[in-house]
Amino acid sequence: MNKALLAAGLGGLLAIGATGFVMSGEGASSAGAQIASDRPTGERFGLSSSLPIYRAPQASVADALAQGETKPHWLRAAVEARNSLVPIDVIDANSLSQIDTLLLIQPRALTPAEFVALDTWVREGGRVLLIADPMLVGEPPFAMGDPRNPQAISVTGPIEARWGLELQSGKFGDGAERSVSLGGHDMPVSLGGTFAKRPPAGENPDNSADCELRSGGLMAVCAIGEGHAVLVADATVFEDPVGSDQAADIFWSLIGILGDESPR
Repeated sequence: MNKALLAAGLGGLLAIGATGFVMSGEGASSAGAQIASDRPTGERFGLSSSLPIYRAPQASVADALAQGETKPHWLRAAVEARNSLVPIDVIDANSLSQIDTLLLIQPRALTPAEFVALDTWVREGGRVLLIADPMLVGEPPFAMGDPRNPQAISVTGPIEARWGLELQSGKFGDGAERSVSLGGHDMPVSLGGTFAKRPPAGENPDNSADCELRSGGLMAVCAIGEGHAVLVADATVFEDPVGSDQAADIFWSLIGILGDESPR
């Protein structure tokens, strides 16, 4: 299944710009590059993702043995160089208490209890990088409908709604790759979405998030109680297990934005 077919099946997605257009992200240039170079040490990162970042699902024992000879996903290698990365199967108070930052990258469908635990943890001071792509562009490794495939369409709407955001897709159907300037680096974007502000879901609207939309809505930077969240509506950079020369710098720029934000 190619990108065009995926896009057609979804009815197209929202255009971020014309082919080759580079959107300017806040804090690009030298200040952003400094953020990317100032990488943490000894931080505890938790990972919840349907993408094969920590380990790739295999179809057979032979495939599993062959995987042991391949290089790890670039994100795992980048984090584990100076920090720890722990896969999180269930998001609850216990698992979240053991990490400093949660990487929620195109996750599987979370349960209501997991969304509540995530919201509570962030409001009490937790930090989360949430990657929510309305349509992945990579070829699924297994047959359509196989649960081992990555989550093709983002299903993180409940937590976004709780924080007063809505992930949107629109009329972007050509599958051409764009780039967004982030921390002095070009972050690839393909079939990405945008965030829009909406009245927060829940019985207490005063307990919502204070979010700033950046890069035309591709990114939302939020102060939520005592904690922070950075949301990105595209997972292209994380879909590639090898990664470009800039992939790690892009990731650390996002973490830098997450660390720089403070409740307002």
